[in-house]
Amino acid sequence: MRGARFLLEQCAKEGVKYFFGMQGSTITPLFNELLDFPQIKTILSRHEQGAAFEATGYAWVSGVAGFCGATLGPGSVNLISGLHVPWQDSIPVLAIGTNDPPSHWRGATVQASSGWGPRSTWHVEMARHVTKWAQTIPIPDLLPEAVRRAFRIMYTGRPGPVYLDICMNVWLEEVKEEVLPPEKYRPTCKMYGDPHLVEKAAQLLIEAQNPAILAGGGVNRAWAQDELLVLAELLGAPVATTLMGKGSFPEDHPLALGCVGMGGHETANSMLRKGKCDVLLAIGLTFSVSATGFWSKDFGGDKLIQVDIDPTEIGKAYPIDIGIVGDAKCVLQQLIDCVKRKIDAMPPQRLEEFNRAKSERIRNVLKLKDELKYFREEEMYSDAVPIKPQRALKELREFLKEDAIVLTDCGNNMVWTEGYFQHLKGGLFIVDANHTAMGNSLAVAIGAKLAAPKRQVVDVIGNAAFHMLCKEVVTASTYTIPVVWFILDDAMLGAIAHYAGKLGWGGLWEPERYAATDLYDMDFVKFAEACHVFGIKVERPGEIKDALKQAFDSGKPAIIDVIIDRDEMTRSTLRRFQHIFAKYPGLRERKIPRQKFPIKILEEV
Repeated sequence: MRGARFLLEQCAKEGVKYFFGMQGSTITPLFNELLDFPQIKTILSRHEQGAAFEATGYAWVSGVAGFCGATLGPGSVNLISGLHVPWQDSIPVLAIGTNDPPSHWRGATVQASSGWGPRSTWHVEMARHVTKWAQTIPIPDLLPEAVRRAFRIMYTGRPGPVYLDICMNVWLEEVKEEVLPPEKYRPTCKMYGDPHLVEKAAQLLIEAQNPAILAGGGVNRAWAQDELLVLAELLGAPVATTLMGKGSFPEDHPLALGCVGMGGHETANSMLRKGKCDVLLAIGLTFSVSATGFWSKDFGGDKLIQVDIDPTEIGKAYPIDIGIVGDAKCVLQQLIDCVKRKIDAMPPQRLEEFNRAKSERIRNVLKLKDELKYFREEEMYSDAVPIKPQRALKELREFLKEDAIVLTDCGNNMVWTEGYFQHLKGGLFIVDANHTAMGNSLAVAIGAKLAAPKRQVVDVIGNAAFHMLCKEVVTASTYTIPVVWFILDDAMLGAIAHYAGKLGWGGLWEPERYAATDLYDMDFVKFAEACHVFGIKVERPGEIKDALKQAFDSGKPAIIDVIIDRDEMTRSTLRRFQHIFAKYPGLRERKIPRQKFPIKILEEV
């Protein structure tokens, strides 16, 4: 079979169902082969970066590698620009770039991308910085091992994207090797932790007076939500999550503390402190600057047990007492087994003490959440106009089914969603909190919906972020992929207007200097009409649920433009810049001025 056919056959063996890409030049033979390959459906994206994000969303939800591709030159460069999200967030994506045949490399070709010429771009060198492996495939004999190695690398250890730069001649020439099932060329098992270390960790957790668990994105990546819940209930240990870990533990559970960090919940921040938590079990997280409050020295617990699939993360940010390398799901199950054995072996008096301590911890958590109005803050019930973003997220939560897939983007909308959208058991939360690529969620949501067609998929996105990838709305429209984009619209670059404009970036310059923060936005409802999707504008909190019902009932992709209070500031902004409010009395209450549009810039010349 030809090279193009071999690639599709091998991808089908791996369970790949969709290919996301843009037609043109050296990728055309693959599109041509897809015409006769119904096992993998073609999604013609409107931009190659969007294709990479859509493949990421599909892999994020399905667990099967995303598959995307582009032509040489600008096409592959655009595709590579979308790989930083799966790279940072540990998502397996097979990205196919294309190139001229090697016989053309020595000359000055249009869109030269082999790295040979004096002004040639070099796809592979670009891709190496955002992938686990990147390689050019110049001859067909290398293709079978390259594809098998790509899947081996994507799925082994910490998942991530791979980039193959396939030359035009490889598509068309014969490949002699046969297509193999995955178990013939890559490990299909998961990595368990060292049993001795797991035993020590279980003993430490059982003996702790105030244990706690901090769950990161690695728990979600491993689909270990059920195991996390079982272990927490066995130990009576309260659970906080990072932003990437949101969704790994139901936030309405008695032991839930919510998200930790600058944009998170005070319940989590107050309990995950040395002196209050004596043993912290941290699973699948990087101890980021936002989660730890710039690596606060008292963050965490008196003793730290860290579990991660990536050995280079162990002990990177904080000294550890026990470090376990392994898949989060496997290690959690090992801990469950160990803890159960140890509890079953307890003498009656010790068991009574253990259970009494568990009950006391649960009472203390519930009391703390009541005092701090956990998911019950006054703004969540406000009838104010413009709409308080806290109220908008409460309305969204009340409307959606428990198993809904909710995404958010970067900026203020991310922090609002982190703090005020309460995750329930069975749902899925998706956020690029590691790289915060503005606009990525718009396209990621499309791939997510393809992976879970029967579940509600809503993207909570800012108006500015929506602009970044809005062309992909047409992709959703073309294939009738009914994603709902829930725009928190403040008519500006909200986060930047707050911290850099109003607050002078914490004292780097004087406050209230608004440099290019206002936006002359499109009419989102008219844009929806132009893209053949449903659109509606919401200006009062009582209108939100009806707008959501209309959006879902339409059966189309949908845009809901929610006009929010642009002066409402997030928790992270208020916490981080308290010193500025103290220095400038009255600053917090002053409104952000609106710029007049359109700007007649040529008249100023």
